[in-house]
Amino acid sequence: MERSDVAAGSAAGPPPGSPSGSPSGATPNDPTGGPPAGGPTRRRFLAGLAATAIVAGCGPGGGGSDRAARRAPAARRPPRLAGPPFTLGVASGDPLADRVILWTRLAPDPTRPDGGMPDGPVDVTWEIATDPDLRRVVRSGVATARPDAVHAVHVDATGLDPATVYHYRFTVGDERSPVGRTRTLPAPGDRVDRLRMATANCQLFESGNYAAHRRMAAEDLDLVLFLGDYIYENPGGNPPRGALPRHETVTLDDYRLRYASYKVDPLLQACHARFPFMAMWDDHEVANDYAGDTLQDGSTGDKARARKAAAYRAFYEHIPVRLAPPTGPEVRLHRAVDFGDLARISVLDERQYADPPPCRDRPGEAVLDMGDCDERTSDSDRRLLGREQEEWFARVTAPRDVEWNLVGNPVLLAGVDAGDKRGRARYYLETWDGYPAARRRFVKQLSSIPNPVVITGDYHAGFVNDVHLDPEDRATPVVATELLGPPISSVLFPADVRPRNSQVRYMVAGHGYLVTTVERERITAEFKILDDVRDAKSEIRVDSTWRLESGSPTATRVPG
Repeated sequence: MERSDVAAGSAAGPPPGSPSGSPSGATPNDPTGGPPAGGPTRRRFLAGLAATAIVAGCGPGGGGSDRAARRAPAARRPPRLAGPPFTLGVASGDPLADRVILWTRLAPDPTRPDGGMPDGPVDVTWEIATDPDLRRVVRSGVATARPDAVHAVHVDATGLDPATVYHYRFTVGDERSPVGRTRTLPAPGDRVDRLRMATANCQLFESGNYAAHRRMAAEDLDLVLFLGDYIYENPGGNPPRGALPRHETVTLDDYRLRYASYKVDPLLQACHARFPFMAMWDDHEVANDYAGDTLQDGSTGDKARARKAAAYRAFYEHIPVRLAPPTGPEVRLHRAVDFGDLARISVLDERQYADPPPCRDRPGEAVLDMGDCDERTSDSDRRLLGREQEEWFARVTAPRDVEWNLVGNPVLLAGVDAGDKRGRARYYLETWDGYPAARRRFVKQLSSIPNPVVITGDYHAGFVNDVHLDPEDRATPVVATELLGPPISSVLFPADVRPRNSQVRYMVAGHGYLVTTVERERITAEFKILDDVRDAKSEIRVDSTWRLESGSPTATRVPG
């Protein structure tokens, strides 16, 4: 295999910025949007969020020693700011064995697309240390937060030790960020006996509090795998739990404001500050059910590509990903990393390269990409991943040098026939069900690799599914298990689909997350479900536990 495809971290693009971690200063796309008219004031917006959330005690706060701060290179004195700049918190992501991306964005007023920042560069000092008080600083530097990147900072903190917990902080003038905690991966090939990972997805801001993030932050985890719908593009709701702008997000400023509305939430901030994330988008980071350069309403060409460019740019600006700043509507985000010799984690992009789903010319329910038609099974050329990503996945999973292959898969693979009132088949056509020929190719590749386990998001329910060699024919052998994590807060799909779908072994209509513990001989999957998503202090329970033994593709339920 080409080592650049796995573990070295270059599959998603070059590290961002200069050695100091400063952004490259690329010009953003479509900067024509503006703040919503008549929106709430910053004070009311932040007060409303505080009233609906409780800060989780999941990591150290600010502070640290002055001696540690003096180790960093001198930064230019910042301009006068309208208020404390770290309202969106700190985060880390895309860890490798010797480095990790550290993120923050300066935004004293998160109710404005520009964050209330002056129109000029600002120096941000960063430090990473082996202790939570930052007395043992191992790396530090000065990054430049630039207005063309909405004063977001991505630092590629290099020269770190494998499988090590670190703590980090940003400073602007006299203002210090909260202290974040992160962890590097074990070195590729090193013997590793355990990986504990949470999977999250679908966090519509208006439909519930982020109690799931609060509970996740208290877990003992190595990594959080986020599989899409970090934001939703639909019009924002009403205070106190209402995201800005009030209209649907279309322009770069719209998307920037929407991300800030989500990221100001203290429970989401707490989880980001506790663990590194490996994040992939789904559809709502751009627009519902978009596929390639086609929006669900049929828009194509310059209109669709301009919206994608704005959405991809805002995603980069607000997520700790290992990317160069996007400058257009094409971004290579699929990637794979090795967790020592224990597991390979591959994450797929199932929106950017997809052909439009079938049956969109049908009236009625087809406008929601649900239903069935002859075109669904007759078009063997329709692809979900695109040809190049299919080839990449085959190449990256070919080596048999890890115990487990974990596949981050944003949309349902095993298939679900939801049925209609007349008993006719009814499929979610923008998932793999709309691409049966492409799915057969993909599942055949899964069947050829050691211990494949598919980890999925999107459906707004939790599932354990059997993935058959041909998912259209359940008489074919089971080749993998699909674990589908429940949503953080999005509106549930409560209808029980098990009577029509023998491949669905388990379903839970609840909010929460999935915790997967990977050991050399087995994987244990726990579906953690909130009592009440409306309550930021909600308790959580393990609704079901499932186990996969090495060498067997079928999961078994653990009694209790």
